[in-house]
Amino acid sequence: MKLDKIKYALLWVTIKSLAIWPYWVLHTLSSLLYPIVYYVVKYRRAVTRKNLVNAFPEKSEQEIVKIEKQFYRHFCDYLVETIKLMHISDEQMKRHLRFTNPELIEALRGDGRPIFLYLGHHCNWEYVISITLWSHPDFVACQIYHPLKDKVMDRLMYRLRSRFHSVGIPQKQSLRYIVSSVREGKQLLLGLIADQRPPWRSEPEWMEFMNQDTPIITGGEGMGRKLNAHFFYGSMKCVKRGYYELTIHPIIPVEGDEYGYSKSYMHMLEEDIKTQPHMWLWTHNRWSRKRK
Repeated sequence: MKLDKIKYALLWVTIKSLAIWPYWVLHTLSSLLYPIVYYVVKYRRAVTRKNLVNAFPEKSEQEIVKIEKQFYRHFCDYLVETIKLMHISDEQMKRHLRFTNPELIEALRGDGRPIFLYLGHHCNWEYVISITLWSHPDFVACQIYHPLKDKVMDRLMYRLRSRFHSVGIPQKQSLRYIVSSVREGKQLLLGLIADQRPPWRSEPEWMEFMNQDTPIITGGEGMGRKLNAHFFYGSMKCVKRGYYELTIHPIIPVEGDEYGYSKSYMHMLEEDIKTQPHMWLWTHNRWSRKRK
């Protein structure tokens, strides 16, 4: 325990000392980091290449390599930009992630129904916690997350993700927290990133996503339907290096499908990935599970 405290303190000081630097310095650091990650460490390059080849069979090897390199450059940007959360003003944050239509959420304030905002590992998803700067204080902004195995990193990421008074909810505690909050009359603005691989212990729903047979996460939809939640998708795009825009869209469920919201969300995310393919997290071993 004492060793963990020392590790956390050292890591915190290191990251904090980096976060005080302006974006141009951090992006310069990212540019220096890129060849190390891509050429030397080769961080998950085999998984990334396999995912890209399978997702874009129509593209040539040259095109795949180009997207791959662009992705790793963005991945390094993502790392330094996330560090910047340690030291960034509200106004600066609002410049680096602009919500284009927050009035869509504002119009639902006071109706008592939770708002489920689906997102993907696209662009810099960590910046979406700044939605509290664009929404009314009556909303309780929160996000479901999977605790990291490394307790020191988990504590650090939790602190980062609480930067703008957003509440982090561990996945195993999410149902209890959400139900109790609704019963207390709180209106939740809940962020869910549901494009990962479902837990192995579950028997998932399947669909075609990025040209592949894909198991999908449907737990959020089941919970949302029971609570009569509003379902939205946050479409995120990079407008220039370090600057992003997020547009909120109502999710229209696939008609007659038990998991219509989840599948519609995946289709919407797929369109965003195809528009800016290097902005998605290709290092995740998304398709390791096969249908029985």
